[in-house]
Amino acid sequence: MSETKPLLEIQEITVVYNENTPHEVTALKNFSLTVNQGELVLISGGNGSGKSTLIRAISGAVPIKSGKILFDGTDISRWPPHKRARLMALVHQDTMLGTCPNLTIQENFQLANPHKWWHLTPYHLSLKDTQIESLRRTGLPLDTRGTSKVNMLSGGQRQAIAVCLAFENKKPLLLFDEFLSALDDKTKDNIFNYTLENARQTNCTMLMVLHGANKFYSIFDKTIRL
Repeated sequence: MSETKPLLEIQEITVVYNENTPHEVTALKNFSLTVNQGELVLISGGNGSGKSTLIRAISGAVPIKSGKILFDGTDISRWPPHKRARLMALVHQDTMLGTCPNLTIQENFQLANPHKWWHLTPYHLSLKDTQIESLRRTGLPLDTRGTSKVNMLSGGQRQAIAVCLAFENKKPLLLFDEFLSALDDKTKDNIFNYTLENARQTNCTMLMVLHGANKFYSIFDKTIRL
């Protein structure tokens, strides 16, 4: 039986904010984690434990002081965020991030499309059936609002769109950072179930940060407590 090759390897990383100042904070120290292809990993812990820092370090949003981050065996520790974005999709806790607010829902999906839509050959600007179904499954009335600008929507609606776009990109690694925080209880359940179903169906690899996630532990392949 062949040994499974890790998709993501975090080796002894340390992240320090405001280094060499009176406000210096070590957010992560010598932290290691191995994630295999197709695993769903829950990152849990209290406020200030380093959960979001871990996600931001993987995505390149914050630099690491020491250690390595390997993706499929390649050291990406010094790659800039835009280069890492080819390999991973990130859903932020902040609902103002993750979408282009001045564009419509249709246009946001078009940007996520792998086709080179900027070429001279025109592409019809409309939501595909799969995209409409994806929006419908969030439980929010978004599937009929393709021409609405994202900045006219609520924070919860923007977050639901960001989740749909993360799967639209079909990246091998998905990073979800407290993505349920802007949602009401019913919509939280809809989005959470939609996310897990999609992750299982597409065999993508996911790291999900959730605060107070005790009831979700059994659902994931691996739970990391910070």
